[in-house]
Amino acid sequence: MTPPPDGPRPPRQKRSEETLGRILKGAQAVLAQQDLDEISVEDIARQAGVSVGAIYTRFKSKEDLLAHLLDDIQRRQVEQLTVILAPDRWRGVLLDARLDWLVDRLQASARAQPGLLRAVFTRLLSQSLQMNAGPAALNAATVALISDWLLAADDGVTAPDPAIAAATTAGWLSYSVQMAMLYTFAFPGREADAVTQELKRAALAALRPSA
Repeated sequence: MTPPPDGPRPPRQKRSEETLGRILKGAQAVLAQQDLDEISVEDIARQAGVSVGAIYTRFKSKEDLLAHLLDDIQRRQVEQLTVILAPDRWRGVLLDARLDWLVDRLQASARAQPGLLRAVFTRLLSQSLQMNAGPAALNAATVALISDWLLAADDGVTAPDPAIAAATTAGWLSYSVQMAMLYTFAFPGREADAVTQELKRAALAALRPSA
């Protein structure tokens, strides 16, 4: 007696998309806690529950896979921030409270996935301008979203040039908080949490010099 069929298999394209999703999810999980040079394709395959061959069918190398992953993460970050920072959700929230939220989010992200963020830094700082054109554009979109969100605070940005102050602060604050959390050499001899609070105070002073 033949066993009953398990049901129709999903179309090949759908199965391929599901496998790709598992590979990217597995790579992100491994990279969240391990640095780029510590992980192997075998580690990613094991985490994703796929064969090494399934990875090499889709990507030429570990570096090719991780570049695709980082692009995907940055795109999703822009999409998520567009929703999270929507003006209607922040009506009545003052600049100081916005900076508190931003610093807390940056700290939490660095604690949750240090390896992933170090990979992003390594990629942005080590590749050519041409190779970084896509990631740089996504990073610029993130900075622009944060900048506009800071400018929308009800108590306003009172720096001489509010637009430049907000854009500059959005960029250096994000970079500096994550550096403080990820690299002990960035602010030697200082606790990361103390550094991030000082960075937040400096950001508020830059945006509202008279505060």
